[in-house]
Amino acid sequence: MNLPAGARLIALGNDVTLLQLDSGSCSATLSLLGGQLLSFQPYGQQPWLYMSPQALLQAGKAIRGGVPVCWPWFGPHPTDDGAPAHGLARQQLWTLQAVLREGDAFHVKLQGPDWQGLAVVLEYTLSDHIDISLHTRNDSTQEQTFSAALHSYLAVGDSRRIRLHGLEGAVCEDKVGRRYSRLPAQALTLQGEFDAIVYSEADVLLEDPQWQRRLRISRSGSASVVVWNPWQDKAARLADLPDTGWQDFVCIEAANAGEDSRLLRRGQPQPVLPAEPGVSGPRTIPGPCLSATLADRVYCTPSRQHGVEVDSL
Repeated sequence: MNLPAGARLIALGNDVTLLQLDSGSCSATLSLLGGQLLSFQPYGQQPWLYMSPQALLQAGKAIRGGVPVCWPWFGPHPTDDGAPAHGLARQQLWTLQAVLREGDAFHVKLQGPDWQGLAVVLEYTLSDHIDISLHTRNDSTQEQTFSAALHSYLAVGDSRRIRLHGLEGAVCEDKVGRRYSRLPAQALTLQGEFDAIVYSEADVLLEDPQWQRRLRISRSGSASVVVWNPWQDKAARLADLPDTGWQDFVCIEAANAGEDSRLLRRGQPQPVLPAEPGVSGPRTIPGPCLSATLADRVYCTPSRQHGVEVDSL
């Protein structure tokens, strides 16, 4: 494959190959193992994604950090206790189908592993923002249900100080408390282990006073968003995460998870739900897709960096 200027493939061995991208205004690294975005950083800014320094890059292992792809199930397999958590896509090799460059933007397309007649494709656009789209197609002879998530580890200055806006009052499935509950009416702050499927289509604004910035997480084709941070005790039990690593990220994941799992009919290229009463045929819903952008105002000296407006408050 002929790669555009600023793109190169690096073979690490152990069946791990990285795609490095540098547009002159931002840099990014993807792994063909898992089809996973590992890093993204516009020049002059802090990294947007957290990557554990203890992450394992080897076939058959999930990579801790970046944006792991949970597919074709999220969480434990619904019927097979021996199946890997969060599906098989993040542990297998993906095929690089295209790398294109348009100005300072890179467009990358990857084909993932098939599973029982389900096919999956990832599309990335990386410029002054991140766009990720996950497409699932049912090539089998029967209807199939799947769930998925773009498990983005967003880098922060200190997870104890961040505030998440946009999910106020939303219903959530609390995995820590093992119950359904409703989020507070004010911005969400983290005060301990947090693991919840939040049923909302709203944008999430990540306010980070330590790094003086705000990131906006937008989604489409996703009526659920997973928010996760392991906090101190659980982080200490994760071999591929430093004991203090929980302070450096929060996961805000575009998802089709829990009650937002999707049904695909035979030959259907997009996720569909069962037809509503009185409505003939399937209801087509695209996604899940995730877009991360720098919000229009952050706490810093007025300037302009790489086409992104940066203003003081």
